[in-house]
Amino acid sequence: MSSTFPRRLLATRKPNPPPTQPNSTQLTIPTLHNLSSSQSLRVLWALEELTSTNSLKYKLKNYPRVHGPAPPELKSIFPLGKSPILTIEPVNEGEPVPIYQLNAGVLTESRLILQFLSDTYSNGAWEPLSAQDKRRDEFFQEFANNTFAMKVSFALLFDVIPPRLPFPFQQIAALMVRPVVNFWINDLQTVYQLMEDSLWEEKPWFSGERLGLADFCMSWGMDLAVQRGYFDDKKYPKVAKWYKTVTERPAYKRALEKGGSYDLINFDM
Repeated sequence: MSSTFPRRLLATRKPNPPPTQPNSTQLTIPTLHNLSSSQSLRVLWALEELTSTNSLKYKLKNYPRVHGPAPPELKSIFPLGKSPILTIEPVNEGEPVPIYQLNAGVLTESRLILQFLSDTYSNGAWEPLSAQDKRRDEFFQEFANNTFAMKVSFALLFDVIPPRLPFPFQQIAALMVRPVVNFWINDLQTVYQLMEDSLWEEKPWFSGERLGLADFCMSWGMDLAVQRGYFDDKKYPKVAKWYKTVTERPAYKRALEKGGSYDLINFDM
């Protein structure tokens, strides 16, 4: 598929940055446990946005993939060992740590983490400006994970098989899976068209008039689709414009720089 976007976004892996001091009104300090080349980037992007607009102080711990899979250290934080994981600690030592989901001070699942960041640290900056935008924002949050990213993942699951096989079998496997990959890429066209039809001058964001949670959620599917060549920006110019606006935001660029590798083609293999 044609695209003028870079197919591969890579950054040199950076050491964990030193922690910074919270401002006087910040009651808790979030720590993002960030796996390289994963959907954790959208949470890191959100944290960087909050750093710019609300002077949020947070900590970042980067975990490089071990030849593809996540390292076992993540399981010591949450049993599933998946990223992103957000841990919360109080600013004042000795204060109890709330149980937000299952374990004290631990949040998982990208959409729930993003909602927590909005509720706790954004001071309403990502809340929709109207009831209509609220419903729109809620729709695209759900759509981002359960329709868009899922359909992109179907193509991805078959697309990654041939490169992981022994060399003599790669070409045969590629010929076998290509029709399946193409089927799912074609299936994505109705998804892209819905996205295209949902953006216009007064509603340039999937959240509505301004950046919101839906846009953070939607970025993961687009990052995957663009890097893997599943998206044709010529066919869907409004979606392409939205994505260009996202990737040119300073906070998104800082997230790429701080998070290290963001290779959605080989996943650091």
